[in-house]
Amino acid sequence: MTAATTRFSYEGLFSERSEDSPINSVAHAEYDFAVAYPAPETSPMDGLIGALQTAMDSRGDEVARNMAYYPQPAGSPELREYAAWKLEYDRGFKVGIDDILITAGSGEAIGLAIQALTNPGDTAITEHFVYSGTLNQLQRFGNTVYGSETDDDGLVPEALDELISKLSAKGKKPKMIYTIAEHQNPMGPTLPLDRRGAILEIAHRHGVPIVEDECYVDLRFDGEVQPAFRTLDDSGIVIHVASFSKLLAPGLRMGYFTAAPEVLRRAMSCKIGSGPNQFASYAIEGFLRNSLDEHRERFNPLLKQKCDAMDESLSDNFTDVGATWSKPQGGCYTWLTMPEGTDITSPRDEIFAEGVGYNGGVGFAPNGDGQNCARLCFAFETPEKCYDGIEKLAKLFKKRGLM
Repeated sequence: MTAATTRFSYEGLFSERSEDSPINSVAHAEYDFAVAYPAPETSPMDGLIGALQTAMDSRGDEVARNMAYYPQPAGSPELREYAAWKLEYDRGFKVGIDDILITAGSGEAIGLAIQALTNPGDTAITEHFVYSGTLNQLQRFGNTVYGSETDDDGLVPEALDELISKLSAKGKKPKMIYTIAEHQNPMGPTLPLDRRGAILEIAHRHGVPIVEDECYVDLRFDGEVQPAFRTLDDSGIVIHVASFSKLLAPGLRMGYFTAAPEVLRRAMSCKIGSGPNQFASYAIEGFLRNSLDEHRERFNPLLKQKCDAMDESLSDNFTDVGATWSKPQGGCYTWLTMPEGTDITSPRDEIFAEGVGYNGGVGFAPNGDGQNCARLCFAFETPEKCYDGIEKLAKLFKKRGLM
């Protein structure tokens, strides 16, 4: 038999949901404020490796036996037990090991919640600007997404109530409210306690669940952490998503979520394959069980230095041009807003090629606005590069008549 010489055609065979997307490696600018993760120097690689070695030394036969199987679909029992402990220790609410599902990062957790709750044609509500990964997932699964009004403190409860009422009156009652209430991505604010209570009342009155994404809750360097929605309400209306990736290393891709039992069961039915990496689970559980607070105490002061350096450079270079920017108390991002009518989204690729990377606001905008906005990640670069990169960004904006 000879191999076919005519190339096979897939014309007419591709699914409607697939797209012809380029397969590219991630490029990095000289000053990389576009990335969505902390710097490599904050990743505790020695500690993670040491935790693996400890596990092998103390219970090598058990580890080897478990590694011989595919991971449990709900994830490592040891890591689920630790996640339950951490939620009680850090966030003040108690759940059991069977109430937690370990996932490949918080992104998989969010995707499973979306699939468990929504059908194509359904409606979801987010903040006015929302993490692009979640926005893309909501839209990929066929949802129409509406961004609700925000201010410097996050979601405005009265506006949220009004939006749900308007949508419901049109037969478009939302299936979920998605929010990052701690160090919101991309805008940066932490939602105050009184607003959380008001939003819970609104959610109950309208019968709309809240998907609470706390992937940045460990990354706090100023102010006080606020109680989670799940801490304030144990009725089951809150789906609580968390992550180990931002705290340790994004490359680990390890998150988890807890929800009402019926939601977890529906989410499991949407899950493809077995549970997440067992090897990484041993490393994470072993390291954090002994080093959580110590690691945060090393990690967060460095984040503050970087945030302060970017804020100082924004003050020195953008104060007199009508620009505003957020002053987060944690997380990875500052949100820059230029005067109305300024388009800093379109020239993003040109400016990237000249040395400064950022994400234009349109990519975070369910409502189609944001041309005059940009997300700037301060966590990846050094404090010196955070200052110098913003100075260069101002020069590149001026070169194009944008300020």
